[in-house]
Amino acid sequence: MKVCPYWFHICRRICLTFFKIFHNIRAYGAEAIPEGPIILAPNHASYLDPPAVGCSLPRVTYYLARHTLFAPPVGSWLLPSIGSIPVNQQSPGPSSLKNIFEVLKNRGTLVLFPEGQRTHDGQLRPAEPGIGLIAARTSTPVVPVHIIGSRAAMPRNGFWHPFRPIRVVYGKPLHFSGDPKNREDYQRFADQIMAAIAKLKCP
Repeated sequence: MKVCPYWFHICRRICLTFFKIFHNIRAYGAEAIPEGPIILAPNHASYLDPPAVGCSLPRVTYYLARHTLFAPPVGSWLLPSIGSIPVNQQSPGPSSLKNIFEVLKNRGTLVLFPEGQRTHDGQLRPAEPGIGLIAARTSTPVVPVHIIGSRAAMPRNGFWHPFRPIRVVYGKPLHFSGDPKNREDYQRFADQIMAAIAKLKCP
């Protein structure tokens, strides 16, 4: 899939301005993220997480989004234009994986939430093995990311609360080292990512 970088960065700057004004966003460790294909792996507590994790990075960032959001007339063109990849969470199809592999093959930056869905209570959820599979099949390093404060700003099944601070802490890249065909190794690596997220704190 192709995204117009000029349009993407216009939208990214708008998001960054929004987060600076309403959530005093601060990012730590972004400058250490290496070039080339990268999977960003944040915890997931809010609808604010996807733009929060990408808006501080001066690069095109791709995301997975629930397929029902891609309805015309707006979602069908707007979401793909800003790097969103449709996925059916109940039964992910081969087209989603194809788009994911294409992004990483073209040295892109992809955001994948290891937990798969937003937390209800603010605690980190167990990881799903999917991120391990993708990291293994593409040999892509994974950067754990801890988003702090997004649940207070907009909890699951709650309302938006402006002026609640959000912090985004990027960790060091992790590399899959197990059997690229072993589901247990996928899960083991996904658990390792969640453990790394839990350890990330604001400086």
